[in-house]
Amino acid sequence: MTNDLVKKFKTHLEEDGKSDKTVESYVGDTSVFVTFLEGKGVDFNGETKRFYVTSYRNYLIENQYELSTINKKVNSIHSFNRYLVIMAAQKILL
Repeated sequence: MTNDLVKKFKTHLEEDGKSDKTVESYVGDTSVFVTFLEGKGVDFNGETKRFYVTSYRNYLIENQYELSTINKKVNSIHSFNRYLVIMAAQKILL
């Protein structure tokens, strides 16, 4: 399901007219985030919890990522979350 969610997010970004570089960045960041969650035993079903983002952010800080990189990754996750909320409201993902 996760790969499907990320693939649908990618399609959404492309259809929204985002540049190839933006799509690549957002999808890459989102994929790594979901993989991080799965590595922690989370069965990601499209529901993004604040704790998930905070844990991932702390992981990035502990691994000495630059602040600008951390902010970019978190912004990508927020964009993904907005997409998931809209799709859930429209019952497209259900």
